[in-house]
Amino acid sequence: MSVLGKTLKKAIKKLEKESLSNVKNDKYRLNYHLMPPIGWLNDPNGLCYYKNEYNIFFQYSPFEVNGGLKFWGHYKTKDLINYRYVGVSVYPDEKYDCHGVYSGSTFIEDDKMYIYYTGNIESRGDYDYINEGRESNTVLIISDDGINFDNKKCIMEMKDYPDGITNHIRDPKVWKEGDVYYMIQGVRRNTKPNNKGAAIIFTSEDKVHWKYLSMINSKEDFAYMWECPDLFKIDGQYILMTCPQGVKRVESLYENIYLNGYFIIPEDNLKNDITVNEFFILDKGFDFYAPQTFIDENNNRVMIGWMGLPDIDEEYANNTKTWQHCLTIARTLSFKNNKVYQTPHKSLEKLRKNTLSVEDIKNNNINSYEVLIDVKDSKDLQIIISEGLFIKHQNNKFILEFIGDIGKTIGCGRTKRSVELNTINNLRIFVDTSSVEIFVNDGSDVFTTRYYPLSQSLKIEGDVSYAIYKLDSFGIQIEA
Repeated sequence: MSVLGKTLKKAIKKLEKESLSNVKNDKYRLNYHLMPPIGWLNDPNGLCYYKNEYNIFFQYSPFEVNGGLKFWGHYKTKDLINYRYVGVSVYPDEKYDCHGVYSGSTFIEDDKMYIYYTGNIESRGDYDYINEGRESNTVLIISDDGINFDNKKCIMEMKDYPDGITNHIRDPKVWKEGDVYYMIQGVRRNTKPNNKGAAIIFTSEDKVHWKYLSMINSKEDFAYMWECPDLFKIDGQYILMTCPQGVKRVESLYENIYLNGYFIIPEDNLKNDITVNEFFILDKGFDFYAPQTFIDENNNRVMIGWMGLPDIDEEYANNTKTWQHCLTIARTLSFKNNKVYQTPHKSLEKLRKNTLSVEDIKNNNINSYEVLIDVKDSKDLQIIISEGLFIKHQNNKFILEFIGDIGKTIGCGRTKRSVELNTINNLRIFVDTSSVEIFVNDGSDVFTTRYYPLSQSLKIEGDVSYAIYKLDSFGIQIEA
C-alpha cells in the first residue's frame, strides 16, 4: 500500500471508531440491510462467493455524508445473514485512481480474486468533464486471500478505448465463456446532435490484456449514458442490465430521474454489434439504482442494488444525519414469460421469528417485519404502512403513494410511483426501520422506497388472506 493509502486507512479507522456510537443511536438505522459505518454508500461492487464466503463491496465516502471521494468498503458473510465489516479494502491512492475508486466487479479463478474497477481522474480548470478534464482508467487488483488488496495495475486508459466515445466509460463487469474472458463497460458516445449511451465489450486471453470486440446499442436514441452494465445468461437468455441516464420521464413507465432495468439481448453472438429495443424497468420504486449480480453457492443468479439514486436532492431526501443510504436485500433472479422475475433470497427466511397481527405492530412499535398476502380480488385492495404510505390497486394500476400530511412528512419529498397492472395475485412486503421493498405477483414487478415513519402501524384492506412475520436483525461484527 502507498503512503497515501496508509494515511487514508488510519484516518478512516479513526473516524469510524469515533462515530460508531452516534451512528448506532440513529433511530432510522436499518436492521436487516447493509449500511455505511459513517458517511455515504452507493453502488454495490465486486459481489462474489469466494472461499466459502460472500464478499459485498460497496462505494463508500466516509468523509462526506452527501458523497465525496470514493473508496470500496467491504462486508464478508457466510450466510447473507451474519456479516463482518472488515473496513475499506480499495483506496484511491495511485495516480490513475486518486480522485475515486469507482464501481467494478470481481472475477474468481485459480483461487484468486480479480477485481476490476474504474479509476477516476479529474483535472482542475475550465472543462466540460465530458470530452475533456477527466480520465477513466480500468484498474486490476489480484488478491490471493480476499483480505489483502495491494497488487494494483492500470490495464486500460483513455488511449486504449475505441474511437467515438467521450471520457465517460466506467463500471467494468468481467466473466468467462469457454476459454474467452469478456468485459463490458458503460459509455457515453460522442454522437451528434446528442450523446448516446451504449455498452462496449472487450475480450482477453489472460485477464490482463484486453481488446475491443463489439458494442450493444439501442435502435432509437435512449439516454446519453448507460451506467453499471451487467451482461449475463439466465435460464438460457442473455440479459443486459444497465442504468440509463437522460431518458425522458413518463408516468407509470420511466418515472425516476435515472432508470434501472434491462434489455433482452436478441442473439447469442457477442462478436458482432448488437441492437436492442425495448427497455424494461427492474424496480419501479423511488430508491433503486446500480444493481449488480453474482452467483451464489447454489448456482443461483442473485442481485443486490443500491437503495438510493444520484442527483435527487431537489426532489426527495433521506432523514439521516451522519450517514446515508443502504443496499437492498438480496434477490434471486429468474427469466420466464419473457421477463426477469425477482424473489427475495431464500436466506432471508432465517430472519423470521414469531407471527404477528396488525395490532401487534402498532401496540409494540415493531419496525421490521415481512407480510405475505394472497389476493382474491384486488378491486378494493389497500395497504397502509405507518399511516402515510399507501399501496393500492386502482384503475388497472398498482400504486405506491405517500398521501396526506403524514405521507408528506415520512416520504421526505417522495410522492407516487405506479405501473400498469390488470391483476394482483400476491404481494410480499419487507418493512425495515426506514425502508420498504414490495414484490408483486411473485416478483414480476418490484417497488423499493425509503421512508421515515413517526410511528409503526399496518392496515390491510380488501379480499385477501395474509401472514405477518417479525424479522430479526442482521448480525454485524465490526473488525478493528
